[in-house]
Amino acid sequence: MQTFSTDEVKKLLIQIQQGNEFAFTTLFDLYRPKIYTTALRITRDEWTAEEILQDTFVKIWKVRESLGAIDNFDAWLYTVARNVTFNALKLKDREKVNYDQMLLDRTVTLYSPEADVDLQMKEFQQILEQAVARLPPKQKATYQLIREQHLSRNETATALKVSPETVKWNLDQAMRSIRAYCMMRLSGIPLVFIVHFFSKIY
Repeated sequence: MQTFSTDEVKKLLIQIQQGNEFAFTTLFDLYRPKIYTTALRITRDEWTAEEILQDTFVKIWKVRESLGAIDNFDAWLYTVARNVTFNALKLKDREKVNYDQMLLDRTVTLYSPEADVDLQMKEFQQILEQAVARLPPKQKATYQLIREQHLSRNETATALKVSPETVKWNLDQAMRSIRAYCMMRLSGIPLVFIVHFFSKIY
């Protein structure tokens, strides 16, 4: 793994401060393994860990004009990554609470005869496609083979050259991400559509 001295990191920060994108990419490659691994250990979720990594460096780029004044960059970066991780965990908790509440809340409309069902299903499909498009490649491929091409877990494992256990894990992660994305954006769609869709997955 590539290593840089404190002075070399300082030079990178000054270059980034001046808008040097190549220096920023170098900094990203330098710190990516540590930030991603730490985030993955805490969240136990590859997608969330990747989002934490990306969000951390987006914040770095946004404040690039002040990077040259940072004396202890490692400590500063740790603080930024820690705050991003905590915010991500809070968001996951809120998404779970919102989903559970919608399932338990008796006031949620299960079916609206006045509503245009075709339009509701069309909206649901559009949001679902957006959710699938956001998935990491392995999770997306697993979801599409099982849900869209209707392959079995073993057939999917063969196609992707992974174990059936890996297929199950990727599908579980994909469905959790899709469910969270949909639930945050489907307030106007009868819950029966959503529950019916996710009940068919497993």
